[in-house]
Amino acid sequence: MTPCSDTVVHSAVDPIAISTFCDVLFDYLEGFVPIRFLGETGTPEKTPHVQFPDVGDVARLLRQAAPRAAKEQRAVYVVPGTVARTGSARAADIIATGVILIDIDQGDIVAKRDHAARHLGDPTLEIASGGVTGDGQIKRHLYWRLTEAAAGDDLQRVAKLRATLATKLGGDGAFGSLHQPIRVAGTIHGKNGVRTPVAIITQSTIEHDLAEFEALADQMPALSLKTPKIDTGRHQRAGPSARELASMSVRSGGQDGVTRFEALSRMIGHWIRNVRSRKYTMDEAWHEVRLYNSARIDPPWEEPRLHREFQALLRKDIEKHGDMPERDAEMDAGPPECSEDALADRFADEHASQWRYLPAKANWFHWTGQVWKQDETREVRELARQACRAVASKCEKPGEARRIASDKTISACLRIATSDPRLATRVSDWDAHPMLLNTPSGIIDLQTGEVLAHDQNFMLSQMAGASPDQGCPRWFEFLDEITDGDRELQSYLSRLAGYCLTGSTQEQMFAFLHGDGANGKSVFLSTIAHVLGDYAVTATLDTFMASSNQRHLTELAGLQAARLVQVPETEQGNSWAEAKIKSVTGGERLRANFMRQDHFEFTPQFKLLIAGNHRPRIASNGEAMRRRLHIVPFDVTIPADRRDPKLLEALRMEADGILGWMLEGCNEWQRIGLAPPQRLLDTANSYFQDEDLVGQWISECCRMEPGMKAPSKVLFGSWKAWAEAAGVPSGSIKTFGEAMRSRGCRPISVKRARGWEGIALALAVPCAGGDP
Repeated sequence: MTPCSDTVVHSAVDPIAISTFCDVLFDYLEGFVPIRFLGETGTPEKTPHVQFPDVGDVARLLRQAAPRAAKEQRAVYVVPGTVARTGSARAADIIATGVILIDIDQGDIVAKRDHAARHLGDPTLEIASGGVTGDGQIKRHLYWRLTEAAAGDDLQRVAKLRATLATKLGGDGAFGSLHQPIRVAGTIHGKNGVRTPVAIITQSTIEHDLAEFEALADQMPALSLKTPKIDTGRHQRAGPSARELASMSVRSGGQDGVTRFEALSRMIGHWIRNVRSRKYTMDEAWHEVRLYNSARIDPPWEEPRLHREFQALLRKDIEKHGDMPERDAEMDAGPPECSEDALADRFADEHASQWRYLPAKANWFHWTGQVWKQDETREVRELARQACRAVASKCEKPGEARRIASDKTISACLRIATSDPRLATRVSDWDAHPMLLNTPSGIIDLQTGEVLAHDQNFMLSQMAGASPDQGCPRWFEFLDEITDGDRELQSYLSRLAGYCLTGSTQEQMFAFLHGDGANGKSVFLSTIAHVLGDYAVTATLDTFMASSNQRHLTELAGLQAARLVQVPETEQGNSWAEAKIKSVTGGERLRANFMRQDHFEFTPQFKLLIAGNHRPRIASNGEAMRRRLHIVPFDVTIPADRRDPKLLEALRMEADGILGWMLEGCNEWQRIGLAPPQRLLDTANSYFQDEDLVGQWISECCRMEPGMKAPSKVLFGSWKAWAEAAGVPSGSIKTFGEAMRSRGCRPISVKRARGWEGIALALAVPCAGGDP
């Protein structure tokens, strides 16, 4: 991140800033850019001027027009996107955009900016918009540049992201619309005749993948001073539950930690679910929603808008679950006595407090008093048999009694009960509280440190293998041995282990514990997994290594509720499955299924820790992998005469104390993040330099200087020949293009063919495939 200016010290047009601004916003786009020259507020009224230059001419036109606009007291705005034809710049006309942005113009500007940077990453551009808040803070525009232009369906994803940022950070909500114009950096802000520059504060070359940014924005908490609340309802979601919303006022602009849209959507969903469970009619649900809107929403939504949202959510529910049931006299009368339906209803009445069914796993779960455990012994069938036997014993007709106590009726009773709303659950109902840790002694709120009583309403199906305590002297001795007394590395391992206690994936990383044998990395990983208990699972190496064979989705299904996924060893010659690793660490929803069951989607909660002697290869060597991979060096080899064959057993005896150590690390992680020490950063840099094959090809076969250019076909041909000679895969021309872009090269046209600016083959260097 390059600082450009911290304070506003002059009021002249800055053509360099204009060019930089245009490069960030429009470099990847095609079409026409809507420009607006508007009279400044508090100055004599002027007729607006609108222009639609081609995207390639926009920087030149703005540099020429900005001085005159400043002299005439006109503000210079652009729509941060392009249109297909000139003359109209409505939201529906936008065909592409290259940035996600927010306008922060009120409140604690610095706190909002820092909150955004912590959770989303530093912005590509940070601009002083020219205005100042009442307490003297500079108002700002923040831009995150995308790795490629958003077009088609992605435009709505960007619009939604912009609205989400405005809501969570207290920005200008008008930028939820793609056609909202914004001031151009390098021009002059002249409201009320006071001239200040629209200046670039910081700039960088950082780019962001749209899907990854969506996940970060979704996980980012709304900026609020309020203490987070825990929803104990079955349908846990971020923010207040329906019960909490029913008793709180919700004002516009997210002032109460939740927007009016979020509150109304949640309440509408609540009442629609009541209709589906036959507790209320549709008219009764609509009436309750209207009452809530008028009583708790400030200001209330207009009824036509409220009704449109109600109908939209109802359609989504019907698409997912089928037509709504009707409540009529026949239904209210209940099922016929002694029918299979009646037996299933009786079973649900008796066991709804202790049993749940999950269709995605085709299995039942039983509440033990501490945790929901999967029914591995078919105990639920025995309960159904007992229920049928009890009814059969009261039958006066022997034939009827035999029918009710038969295997067919018992099976039918259980099958019907699986769809009863009191018993049936969704994957998303389970283990949906990322900052709660279930232990034998209680549920730990990892944010507050409070220990809560076990509560079946949390729907927790996992439990740690230890309860928190103090004292683990052998563990500390072990850490000192494997790190050679490196306190910085020990503190990092504590934060990493503490991070694994949570269901958060906000760090978007995975760790590779690397070193030769007899260095403690496997013991460290096994001990942490033992402490985590049900929250830790082991995956096969093939799951996260590149392969020409498509992996079965059942491999991912088993990771759904895990918080630590360990892979105990790597093999020589493997390469990282980079796309899969980016997905599982980036917060993207994954599609999976258990064997012979329907597909479902889930958002991973697990942290991936891989131990190995051999370093897998990296194909792309791009920013995404550099940002994700933490290489933890295990350089100390324990001498044979000091190796303890009973070490793992001894460490497991200290599990409670080790959990206490992990909790301290979790607190520290929440305070400062993972904060890898310089030793880890140096190890990673060395690894990526060794794996940067494209960089090696460039140093041997190319020159990189401003103004140079070459056709893509020529460059790729040279690279492919070099890669084949080196015995490494060359990849596709698309991945080659990503490598060029990551090195600052710009796609251009060379002799009417695709090419790259900033690079050319070195004529004096004989290089296979080099045909300049």
